[in-house]
Order: sequence, then C-alpha cells, then structure tokens
Amino acid sequence: MADERLELFPVEGFATGIGYYLSGLDEVREQLREALVGMSDKQIGRRAVPGAHPIGGLVLHIGEAEWWWIKCVIAGRKMNDDDRRISHWDVLEDPDGFAAKGYSAQYCLDAIDGIRQRTRQHLASFSDADLNRLFTYERRGKTVEVSLRWILHHLIDHEAQHKGQILMLKRLLINEETAVSSN
Repeated sequence: MADERLELFPVEGFATGIGYYLSGLDEVREQLREALVGMSDKQIGRRAVPGAHPIGGLVLHIGEAEWWWIKCVIAGRKMNDDDRRISHWDVLEDPDGFAAKGYSAQYCLDAIDGIRQRTRQHLASFSDADLNRLFTYERRGKTVEVSLRWILHHLIDHEAQHKGQILMLKRLLINEETAVSSN
C-alpha cells in the first residue's frame, strides 16, 4: 500500500475531457495558492531583483492571460474597459508602480479565481468534441489557429511556469530579507 496516492479526476458537471483540463488547472492553482502563503503585501508588490516583475503582478497576469484566451479568443469578444478592469489588463506594463496599488496576495488570488469562475461558466456548454474545435486570432499580422485542447493545455503550462517563477522570486525576497535582518 502506498503512503500517498495522487490521482486526477475530471471536474464534475463538465464533459469528461474538459473536466480533466479543468482539474489540471485547479491543481496548478492550488500550488500557486500554497506558494503565496505567508507573503506580506510588501513582498507581493516588490521586485525581487531589477528587471523582475512583482509577484502580485505575475499572479494577476495569470488571470489576465486566462481572460484573453477564454473571452477574446474562444468567445471572440473585443476588449472593453470593463474587461480591462476585471482582468487587470497590462498589469505587467508598470512593474515599479505595482506596489503603490497595495494589492495583497489574497486580493490577487481572489481576482484570478473570479476569472476562473467565468472560465468555468463559459466552458460549461462545451463538449469533448469541441476540444478539437479551432479558434483564430491575429498576432503580428498573421492569423493563428488554435484548438480548445491547445488553449487549455497552454493555460495549465502558463500558470505552472509563472508559479515556478514566483517560487524563485519568493526565495530571493526571503533570502534578501534574512540577510538584511542578520546585519
């Protein structure tokens, strides 16, 4: 008998394949949540090293990207001011000004969890046959076609990559604070 068992089950209420992707998204989100445990508002808003983005900005960027893929690419919606506000559009454009916003880790998580709820609402009507459905968008003067399957995989990968980046930045911040306090 194993000491620990790790399994992945599809989220209930969705087509099985889509449910598995949502389950993967939820797993990475929980890992992101754990990465932010114990972080202060100051740490969330600070740059760990020159050129890096604040951790809170990266968290909101995860939601911003999810919003764009689901609402703009899949739903075919054009961004409006309300969309920009909800998704914290262009959150990474002003990394030095991010700290002035005073966002907490909980605020950032709540914001991206709200976007995830909207993602779920949108995907509730999709079937597994839709996983191979193609969606198009324009990028750098070219038309790009992507499947729903690719988008959902990309969202998992995108969040996982930023989670790793956030863990590294957190370690740098904590090491720097420990070094300063021991002097």
